[in-house]
Amino acid sequence: MTTSRSVLLTNDDGIDAPGLQAVYDRLSETHDVTVVAPAENQSGTGQTRSWGHVDYDERHRGYAVQGTPADCVAIAIGALDVEPDIVVSGCNDGPNLGAHVLARSGTIGAAMEASFLGYPAIAVSMYDWAYTPGEPYHPEQPDFVEAAAAVDDLLPGFLDGDVLPTADYLTINAPAAGQADTPVYRVTRPTQEYELQAEFTEAGVNVNDRFWTDLFDRDVPDPEGTDRRAVVDNETSISPLVAPHSIATGATAGGIIDV
Repeated sequence: MTTSRSVLLTNDDGIDAPGLQAVYDRLSETHDVTVVAPAENQSGTGQTRSWGHVDYDERHRGYAVQGTPADCVAIAIGALDVEPDIVVSGCNDGPNLGAHVLARSGTIGAAMEASFLGYPAIAVSMYDWAYTPGEPYHPEQPDFVEAAAAVDDLLPGFLDGDVLPTADYLTINAPAAGQADTPVYRVTRPTQEYELQAEFTEAGVNVNDRFWTDLFDRDVPDPEGTDRRAVVDNETSISPLVAPHSIATGATAGGIIDV
C-alpha cells in the first residue's frame, strides 16, 4: 500500500490548466494535495520572484496567486504554512528539455525554488508529437495522463531514496497519452546541444533557438543518455538534478588565485 504524502502542487500554465488538473486527479487518489498556482499563464518566467505585495484568492482548485511559479512555492510555504513532503510542478503543456532551458522554464523554476527552501521537488512536462509548430495548441486533460502517472509512479521511490540517485529535484518529460506503446522510464541528463540564431530583418532582429525549431524533427544530434534523445524515442525522460549553483569540481572555496 502506498504511503500518503503531503504534496504542494503548482505549475506555470495557470491554475486552470488541464495539465495541473491531470496531475491533481492522479495524485489526490493517494496523497494530500494542496494547489497553489499562478492565476494566469507564467510560462518562461524561470525562477523569477516578485517583491512586495502579491495578491491571491481561493478557488475551487486551491489558491490562485497573481505571481510566478516561484512566488507560489514561496507563498505556500512562507505565508500559507503549507508543509509539504514534496513540491510537484506541472504538468507543463510542452517539453522542458536541455541544459539551457532549465533556468528559463517556470515549471523548473518552481522546483528550484523548492530546492533552495529545502524541499524535494518534481517538475513534469508533456511532449506531444501530434503538435504542428506554428499551429494553435490546445491539449486537453486526457493528453496528460501518462505524465501524471509517471509522477505518481516515481514520487514514493524518489522520496524514500530507493529508486533514483540522490537529487534535489527531478525533471520529467513524458509523451502525450497514447504515443508510447509501452512506457519506458529512462534516467537522463539534460542535453548540451544549443544553437542560437540571430539575424537582422526589416523589422529589427529575429532571434531563434534551433533547439525549438528542430524540436519535432526526430533526427536530432543528441547522444544516448540525454533527455531529448529519450523523448524522441518515445521514452519518459527522468533527469535527477541538484539545485544550482554548486562550486565546480576541483575548486576550493576560500582559496587565493595567483595570476
